[in-house]
Amino acid sequence: MIQRYLILIANIVLLAACQTLPQQPFTAPQGASVINANFKHFALSQPGTSTRLHVYIEGDGVPFPSRFQIAKDPSPSNPMMLKLMELDTSKGLYLGRPCYFSRSLPALTDEQCDSKLWTSARYSEEVVSSMVLALRQYLREHPAQGVSLIGHSGGGTLAMLMAARMGEVDQIVTLAGNLDIDAWARLHHYTALKDSLNPVELPVNVLPRKQLHFGGDKDDNIPPEITQAMLARKGLQIKIIKNADHNCCWLANWGEILAQINQQTAP
Repeated sequence: MIQRYLILIANIVLLAACQTLPQQPFTAPQGASVINANFKHFALSQPGTSTRLHVYIEGDGVPFPSRFQIAKDPSPSNPMMLKLMELDTSKGLYLGRPCYFSRSLPALTDEQCDSKLWTSARYSEEVVSSMVLALRQYLREHPAQGVSLIGHSGGGTLAMLMAARMGEVDQIVTLAGNLDIDAWARLHHYTALKDSLNPVELPVNVLPRKQLHFGGDKDDNIPPEITQAMLARKGLQIKIIKNADHNCCWLANWGEILAQINQQTAP
């Protein structure tokens, strides 16, 4: 009995310690820069063997450390999309979202930042228009023959919304993309992202014909069924990655996914 009590106390202390451990901030790699659009954007470019540009857009990071607590800084500590870009031999750009990564790059500090931009307005007109402007500024200095937007989770949301405004973009790729934000909010009983735009409402004719959408069969954050319901309205299909959830195993499957991306845009 005493031993069981001591184990219980130890577990409570350990849980408390885990909850108070600070998140280690992301360290900006050498060569990172800032693109000044309507907001400031983290940018990291990568030389490649192709004339096509692959633009990587991260997910939502950590907008809520707990269900009812808004983060002061939503930046992910271990950006998955940056790792995927490093495994890509194509010319690449990791394009940050407004108000992300300022802890790792002080030049990104922006007085316009407000927590709405990573909560209810994370896919708002303000965010999308600044992302589009930032990418167009980059393209003026670094022309490309074809642009692929590749986004994970909420980055997939933004990839869809950006592509609808950019004729320069001829391919969209989403990984566990949140393509119907209202259905996602209903599934989890979250407050609707009332200040955000929803990709499900985009007309088919404003999007590029080349699209690839992947989902994990074990993803309970954005189940493939939600994505497929949205894509079916546009005559598209989701590709299922087995034994993958929302964050796990995209790196392990990236070689196979990247081959499909390159095949779709091959001359």
